[in-house]
Amino acid sequence: MNNDKTPNFTPIIKATETITEVMSRKSIIIYESTVYPGTTEEICLPIIESNKTNVFNDNFALGYSPERINPGDKVNTIRNIKKIVSGSNENALNDIKNIYSSVIDAGLHIAPNIKVAEAAKVIENAQRDVNIAFMNEISKVFNMMDIDTNEVLEAASTKWNFMKFKPGLVGGHCISVDPYYFIYKADQLGYYSELLSSARRVNESMPKHIVYNITREIIKNKLDISNTKVLVYGLTFKENCNDTRNSKVLDVLNELKFMNISFDIYDPYLDNGAQFGSYQVQNELDIEKYECIIIAVPHDEIKDYVKNIDKETLKNKLIIDLKSEVFTKNEYNSWGL
Repeated sequence: MNNDKTPNFTPIIKATETITEVMSRKSIIIYESTVYPGTTEEICLPIIESNKTNVFNDNFALGYSPERINPGDKVNTIRNIKKIVSGSNENALNDIKNIYSSVIDAGLHIAPNIKVAEAAKVIENAQRDVNIAFMNEISKVFNMMDIDTNEVLEAASTKWNFMKFKPGLVGGHCISVDPYYFIYKADQLGYYSELLSSARRVNESMPKHIVYNITREIIKNKLDISNTKVLVYGLTFKENCNDTRNSKVLDVLNELKFMNISFDIYDPYLDNGAQFGSYQVQNELDIEKYECIIIAVPHDEIKDYVKNIDKETLKNKLIIDLKSEVFTKNEYNSWGL
């Protein structure tokens, strides 16, 4: 994305230009990047056709098959996720089906055209963004009412058709980005996407909301904001992966710094001494020396660590477990969304 939240097509344009220089006759070019509907044929195709020897659907064809990999997921791997495929003509589609079916065990879904395949991918992520935004909004209100959001979700999820999403930071290179592609395209067509725009505002507001509550909890526990030893655990955009792209934990750190709260940071998936924004990752995890522990990303490592730690060392600490997956809200002195 550009800073103004419009799509930055530079990578896909540069890749297409490179392909155009080296492609042979009868090439089939398949795009997997998440884009708004029409990008493959409106942005990429004219670049390929700029070489006058390239005649669309004659000596080259296009396909679109969106990537559906879930980082850190050991169950839903590339072989186990149904693949959406599409092609610009029937012969190309048959070749594309043969290529992907050779490695995909879960089967293929044949989209009727490239635009449908592009649209399916972008709304998959936009749907999750909207659902998480709803949870983030209700968690803000429940927090003001001193109601445990997780307890509400446990109760509500006893109904068969309740979708149990959880509140939290929405970062990464997919869910927090892709809705802007749809919003941008809708705007080009003269339509303002109210729901997706509102969901984005709610999810983008979460770092400030979280740090406000952290600050409140520090004050409530009679700790000195400027001198409290704080550890922020988990820096990647989601648990059990090493991907920090567009991690909203960085926004949380920047807000903590703005509030004059000093902190150390640690993540087992990042190298010792690595840079995370303008901050340096701690070499080891040592909870005992901190008065306040913020679990921003609940990697499995922290769950195992807590199981084996002396519980007495946690009794007098302020624990901020954002997802309430390591501690419950009433366990020790903890707070979560």
